[in-house]
Amino acid sequence: MFDRKIEKDLQEWKGRDGRKPLVLRGARQTGKTTLVRRFAKQFEVFVELNLEKDSIRKIFSEVKDAKAVIESIEGISNQRVVPGKTLLFLDEIQNSVTAIKLLRFFHEEAPGLHVIAAGSLLEVRMRSEGWSFPVGRVEFLYLYPVSFDEFLHAQGQDILLRTIRDLQVGGAIPAPIHDRLAGLVLDYMAVGGMPEAVDRCIGGGIAAARSCHEALSSSFREDFGKYAGGRAAERLRAVWDRAPFEVGARINYSRLAGAESRSREVSGAFDILHEAMLVERIFPTTRTAPPLVEKFKAAPKAQVLDIGLCTYALNLTKDQIRERLVASDFSGGLSEAFAGQELLAGDSRRRRPLFFWVREKNGTCSELDFLVQAGDRLMPIKVKSGSHGSLKSLHQFLRRSDSDIGVRVYSGPLRLDRHEVKLPDGKTLRYKLLSVPCYLVFRLFELCEAL
Repeated sequence: MFDRKIEKDLQEWKGRDGRKPLVLRGARQTGKTTLVRRFAKQFEVFVELNLEKDSIRKIFSEVKDAKAVIESIEGISNQRVVPGKTLLFLDEIQNSVTAIKLLRFFHEEAPGLHVIAAGSLLEVRMRSEGWSFPVGRVEFLYLYPVSFDEFLHAQGQDILLRTIRDLQVGGAIPAPIHDRLAGLVLDYMAVGGMPEAVDRCIGGGIAAARSCHEALSSSFREDFGKYAGGRAAERLRAVWDRAPFEVGARINYSRLAGAESRSREVSGAFDILHEAMLVERIFPTTRTAPPLVEKFKAAPKAQVLDIGLCTYALNLTKDQIRERLVASDFSGGLSEAFAGQELLAGDSRRRRPLFFWVREKNGTCSELDFLVQAGDRLMPIKVKSGSHGSLKSLHQFLRRSDSDIGVRVYSGPLRLDRHEVKLPDGKTLRYKLLSVPCYLVFRLFELCEAL
């Protein structure tokens, strides 16, 4: 198992006074259980309880306070539970609402005990059954697929990683290093960030990683019966299968699950996949200043869990990915999917919603790929497959906002330029354009806040 950035957050939580039970959230197969077991090596005692088992659920259903629960846990596990020395891990906690409610008592009655809870279907169960975690008595971390910088570290490319971590606006890296990093982005788009695929890639290259994509995708499809029954489960499968073909495009629900399905039903299936963090909604907004607010009754976009699963579903080899990024009309979708995955993975302390900007007027529509908040301002982001192309939608946003900075994610080097553009209405737009290479999207918020 390779290092994950979220381990720093776990370390901070471990040593903090007044810590609360930690709930680790994330989609299936993103490595939650493996991460906790690795973290547990820092403790003298590790007690792992899987609440899928009836005997374990009984511990929480038949006792009413933390002390009695701890006594039962010690009896079942044959291990002492000692605050400060023991890590208690409650896996698949969504199977016991009582256990979820009792998390507050661990905080109040056993504050020195390190408790982590996780579950593959947490968000789905919360949505369908109407329960929630004790307000103010737990804290959360979010685990996403392996990001590009984590992928570099897993591949042993630590010198390259140090180079791009140290790179600042105004600096430059040699062209051969830039080209090498661009090639590794293509590798990442073929492999993706699912931990099992990355592990396979380390041992056997891209072909080995691709061998596990079908198993991963099939396992998600098989689990949809746990999310919903009958026709609802079939709609989940239909949306999951179709979503990779819709990346970068506004969602048309009849396209996602077929014309015979009602839009409300397909939207409900999309809701479930969103809660499960398998397919994120990218929300449309018309805002030009904080806060970011969704434009209701406007079609969103879809962000598939993992770029590797996406390119696998599209049956694209590494060479075909390169060709599409250079020449295909679909190239923007792949680039947006990569950028969106990096933006989501950039914050493990909250589930950051993604937005894109729209302007609809007189039957025409302008779209800007992403709109993010960096500090107290909004940063408009245009994702380009190559190093050239129109930035009209970026200009539309800047014309209507107080911002004088735009961001372009592209295949060229890191640079900051001053632009002066004559707009169709005759006015002149003056702004600074931060051009960010794809391999630096993981640092985009940091780079923006430094301007």
